Amino acid sequence: MEQWGLADLPHEVVYDILSRLPVKPLCRFKSVSKPWLALITDPQFIKSHLHQSMKSNTNQKLIVAPQYNWGQSSESFYFMDYQAPDPTLAELEMPWKSCGVDIWGSFNGVLLVSIDEELRLWNPSIGMYQKITPPGRSSSSIMYALGYDSINDDFKVVGVVPPIRDVLSMPPFYDDGPSTVHVFSSKQSSWKIIGDFDYRGGLYYGTSRTVLNGSPHWVAQGITDIDGYYFRIACFDVMEEKFKDVPTPMYEVGCNFFKVVVLDGCLCAVDRHHPESHFDVWVMKEYGVKESWTKLFVVPGVPPNVPGALFFEYCELLCFTKDGEVVLRLKLEASVPSKKKKLEESLKLVIYHPKQKTKRFWMPQDWKGFDVALYVESLVSPHGCKRPVLEGTANKMEMEEKVVL
Repeated sequence: MEQWGLADLPHEVVYDILSRLPVKPLCRFKSVSKPWLALITDPQFIKSHLHQSMKSNTNQKLIVAPQYNWGQSSESFYFMDYQAPDPTLAELEMPWKSCGVDIWGSFNGVLLVSIDEELRLWNPSIGMYQKITPPGRSSSSIMYALGYDSINDDFKVVGVVPPIRDVLSMPPFYDDGPSTVHVFSSKQSSWKIIGDFDYRGGLYYGTSRTVLNGSPHWVAQGITDIDGYYFRIACFDVMEEKFKDVPTPMYEVGCNFFKVVVLDGCLCAVDRHHPESHFDVWVMKEYGVKESWTKLFVVPGVPPNVPGALFFEYCELLCFTKDGEVVLRLKLEASVPSKKKKLEESLKLVIYHPKQKTKRFWMPQDWKGFDVALYVESLVSPHGCKRPVLEGTANKMEMEEKVVL
């Protein structure tokens, strides 16, 4: 009987099959033959594979950085399959040793992380990373965000660098002088200053991981002429390299804080009601149109006594499951941090079903807390698809961007 294999199939069939596979076998298949190496490293195939993963909701996971002591950065990363009935963890092999890692952004399979106050653009699926020297003298006070310029195929890092100030001051950046906006281009491998930061009330720490259409979005605080304040959504246009306002939802009386997230490709806002113990989730059905904001659902069981800015530490919506459940990181108890009751004791990953109003909880017993972001496995280089780096062909700069398979 005649034997058939992939090599006997038409090219378009092989292309379609390979575009549906996870990244790990594709990295192995590059050694099968020169034609397969050329196909798998082709920029158009890399984009097709990413598109297939996003469309079918495959190869999407949570990337989790555990904290064994509250407030301590993680020394390791894990992938978590949030679609599984009992979520499982797979530890990542990190290409560096570190005392602390923080996640600043995730887009198209590329993470922006800080490693002991040094930045990396890192794709853990293919083990490739690019080192970035932070702008300014102390990176601990800089707000970062990740963006992607699809026209120029360029990952960009936005850094809002505050002026020199009292060391006791904390985010948000209250108006004691203008901050400076710096932008890093992964293709140029350099920073540039684009001007002063125009938002008098500043950005809120912990709100910069929201990336939609390649542009990072923050919650900003506006200040009125009579020293009142209001909430704004600030978007950084990565192609024009400037900040723009996005209309906010008509949040109801009693809402005293909100944040923004991306769910299923749409901008969403989460508002917290005080003193009621719930929050509302809104979706902007047509981007940029204020009237298109629509309330999706209400999540009960939220601590009613959380002080304003700490809301960002208590609540983070992450993604939807294939069954319509919403995955979120949530602090469940109503107490506030104190010596007797520590903040980390009830920080958990919650899977909530809006229609059935049921919750499932997940948290390893030896973890005190965790940082988490939605991640899609991809073949995308931190330099973008138009500059694939093949093993054995790295130039001097790329020698530091090791490929670990």
